[in-house]
Amino acid sequence: MERQQTFDRRSFLSTLSCSLATVAITPLAPTQHLSAGTESQDYHAPASSPRSCWLDVCAPLIIEDAERGLQSEIILTSDTFTGAHGHEDGAEATEYEIYLYDAAGQAVGKEGVARRLTIPAMQTTVIPVRELIGETKSFWGGMKIRLRPRSREVMHTSDLFSSAFVRWQMPASFDNVHANPDPLEWQNTQSYYYSMPFPRLADYACTFSLFNPYDQPSKGEIVLYDQSGQRVKAMRYELKPHASLLFDLNAGSLVSNPRLARAPETSSSKTIQGNGLLAVTNDEGTAKSFGYLFIKQHARERFSVEHPIHQGIFKPRPAAIPFDGEQFKAKNVLYSPLLFRARRLGDITLESRFYLGTGLPLEEALWLYPFATDEKGEVAWSAMKDDRLAEQLAARQLERGIIRLATNQSCALDFTRLTLPPNFSGGIGVAVSPDTSHTLIKVEVRVPEWGAHAFTHFRPGLRSARNYQKPRQRGGLASDYIVSGARIARGKNGIRFDEVIAVMNIDDQGIEGRPVVELFGPRGLVARLPLGTVPPFACRHYLLSELFKGEINYEPLSLRLVDERATLLMSALHLDYERRDIALDHGSDRFSTFLDYGCQ
Repeated sequence: MERQQTFDRRSFLSTLSCSLATVAITPLAPTQHLSAGTESQDYHAPASSPRSCWLDVCAPLIIEDAERGLQSEIILTSDTFTGAHGHEDGAEATEYEIYLYDAAGQAVGKEGVARRLTIPAMQTTVIPVRELIGETKSFWGGMKIRLRPRSREVMHTSDLFSSAFVRWQMPASFDNVHANPDPLEWQNTQSYYYSMPFPRLADYACTFSLFNPYDQPSKGEIVLYDQSGQRVKAMRYELKPHASLLFDLNAGSLVSNPRLARAPETSSSKTIQGNGLLAVTNDEGTAKSFGYLFIKQHARERFSVEHPIHQGIFKPRPAAIPFDGEQFKAKNVLYSPLLFRARRLGDITLESRFYLGTGLPLEEALWLYPFATDEKGEVAWSAMKDDRLAEQLAARQLERGIIRLATNQSCALDFTRLTLPPNFSGGIGVAVSPDTSHTLIKVEVRVPEWGAHAFTHFRPGLRSARNYQKPRQRGGLASDYIVSGARIARGKNGIRFDEVIAVMNIDDQGIEGRPVVELFGPRGLVARLPLGTVPPFACRHYLLSELFKGEINYEPLSLRLVDERATLLMSALHLDYERRDIALDHGSDRFSTFLDYGCQ
């Protein structure tokens, strides 16, 4: 067996001109914002808005197909409340309005509203889409959800990334993804750049759904770029108000029906075979749109779903050289606690791959320096120390051991082909220059024994987390993270559903984390489970079933990670032993959009 190599943390830090977390970033001009909810600081509403208001999120792919057993559900967390314990007395709640539209833009329900409801704080609620569409046997389209809190004081929704989720289920597969924020500040007819990296089309059949939630039409262009940034396929689109479309990346064309559960006619791509970057740009003067990427295995009913991110359109600055001697001058560090290399978990193995894309970068080149930390907080792997890294990159994408990606370029890191030793689980950080969005770095986790895969993306760095800690409505907690769509059940033959809770300490003050995970079901709080200690920069993984004693059967669940002193982040790996499938939730700080998007 290969011996795990670790690097002295101080020696590793000497390769960066900043700590792993604290970096000085020049605020961006208002016309150069990166994306809704990213690391940019181009807009901040007051900590307390003058009134409660409705804020919107979008779920651009809702499917019901009784013949194929494909179902959609909406999971509502109602996670806005005042203070650290404001959910406990039942005095606070969230109002929801659900707007559902078929692919042609026709509204479901009276007066265009499919459902109105009010949910007490932290009472996780699941609504089957079948209840909304009635006797219709098949349906596909898009959804807009409006929400506003009822709280002790006048305030707006605390986090648009964890307020609503969609879960898709089939007999052999499932997945869940949060609805995408559409704050008032972004509801205009400017031109936006909407992009994400995608995996190898030789391995997956990828279908992109695009939904226009507005009363105005949306027109624009869908473009596919290969790994080197070459423009491979471009297609104009036009969407009527509230309408949806589907774009087949493998064929490079629109499709009229969501054949997402069926094997494609051919597994060969008519566009490209490898990984690349998808970009959507709406025309100036028309509405933007929202999309999910449905990532399905060829000829198998295994799927996962991930989404792009909006950013403003601007001309990138000339590329800078981010080195000071041997030091890499990072502008930010982004994280994920979902790094696995041949990690055994009972009868299954966990493996990770990562997809890095630039989108439209602030400069003409984006530099990325990946590294891995273990359960003790030691640096277990560094891109600068791995000679195998160059084998996975296109020409001129590696310089001084740092990945360099030009506009619209992308790359993939498969850790089965790198030098990280087997049976590893930990966290991955990516130091970047210039700043970029955490959503442009995707995570794929696979279980080879099950033939299962799942996608999600990275988490923001410490500068953002420090910003999230400012509102007094938070109650002084250093960490307050939400994951939803969790399940845990033990049957006669063993565990049916379980959760891997991934926790990473990104605090730069040397503070040891002592987190507690709280479980919330349809009636509120189920349990509080202490997780022990998490050293600085450490990443630790916990099986939820091992934290429980006795019989357990809880669904649905929202998980809340809290710590009074240390700044932590949490993601979750959903394990379905009946379907032999997995799903991911990257998790979200409960105040990650509170200061960014208000009622203005």
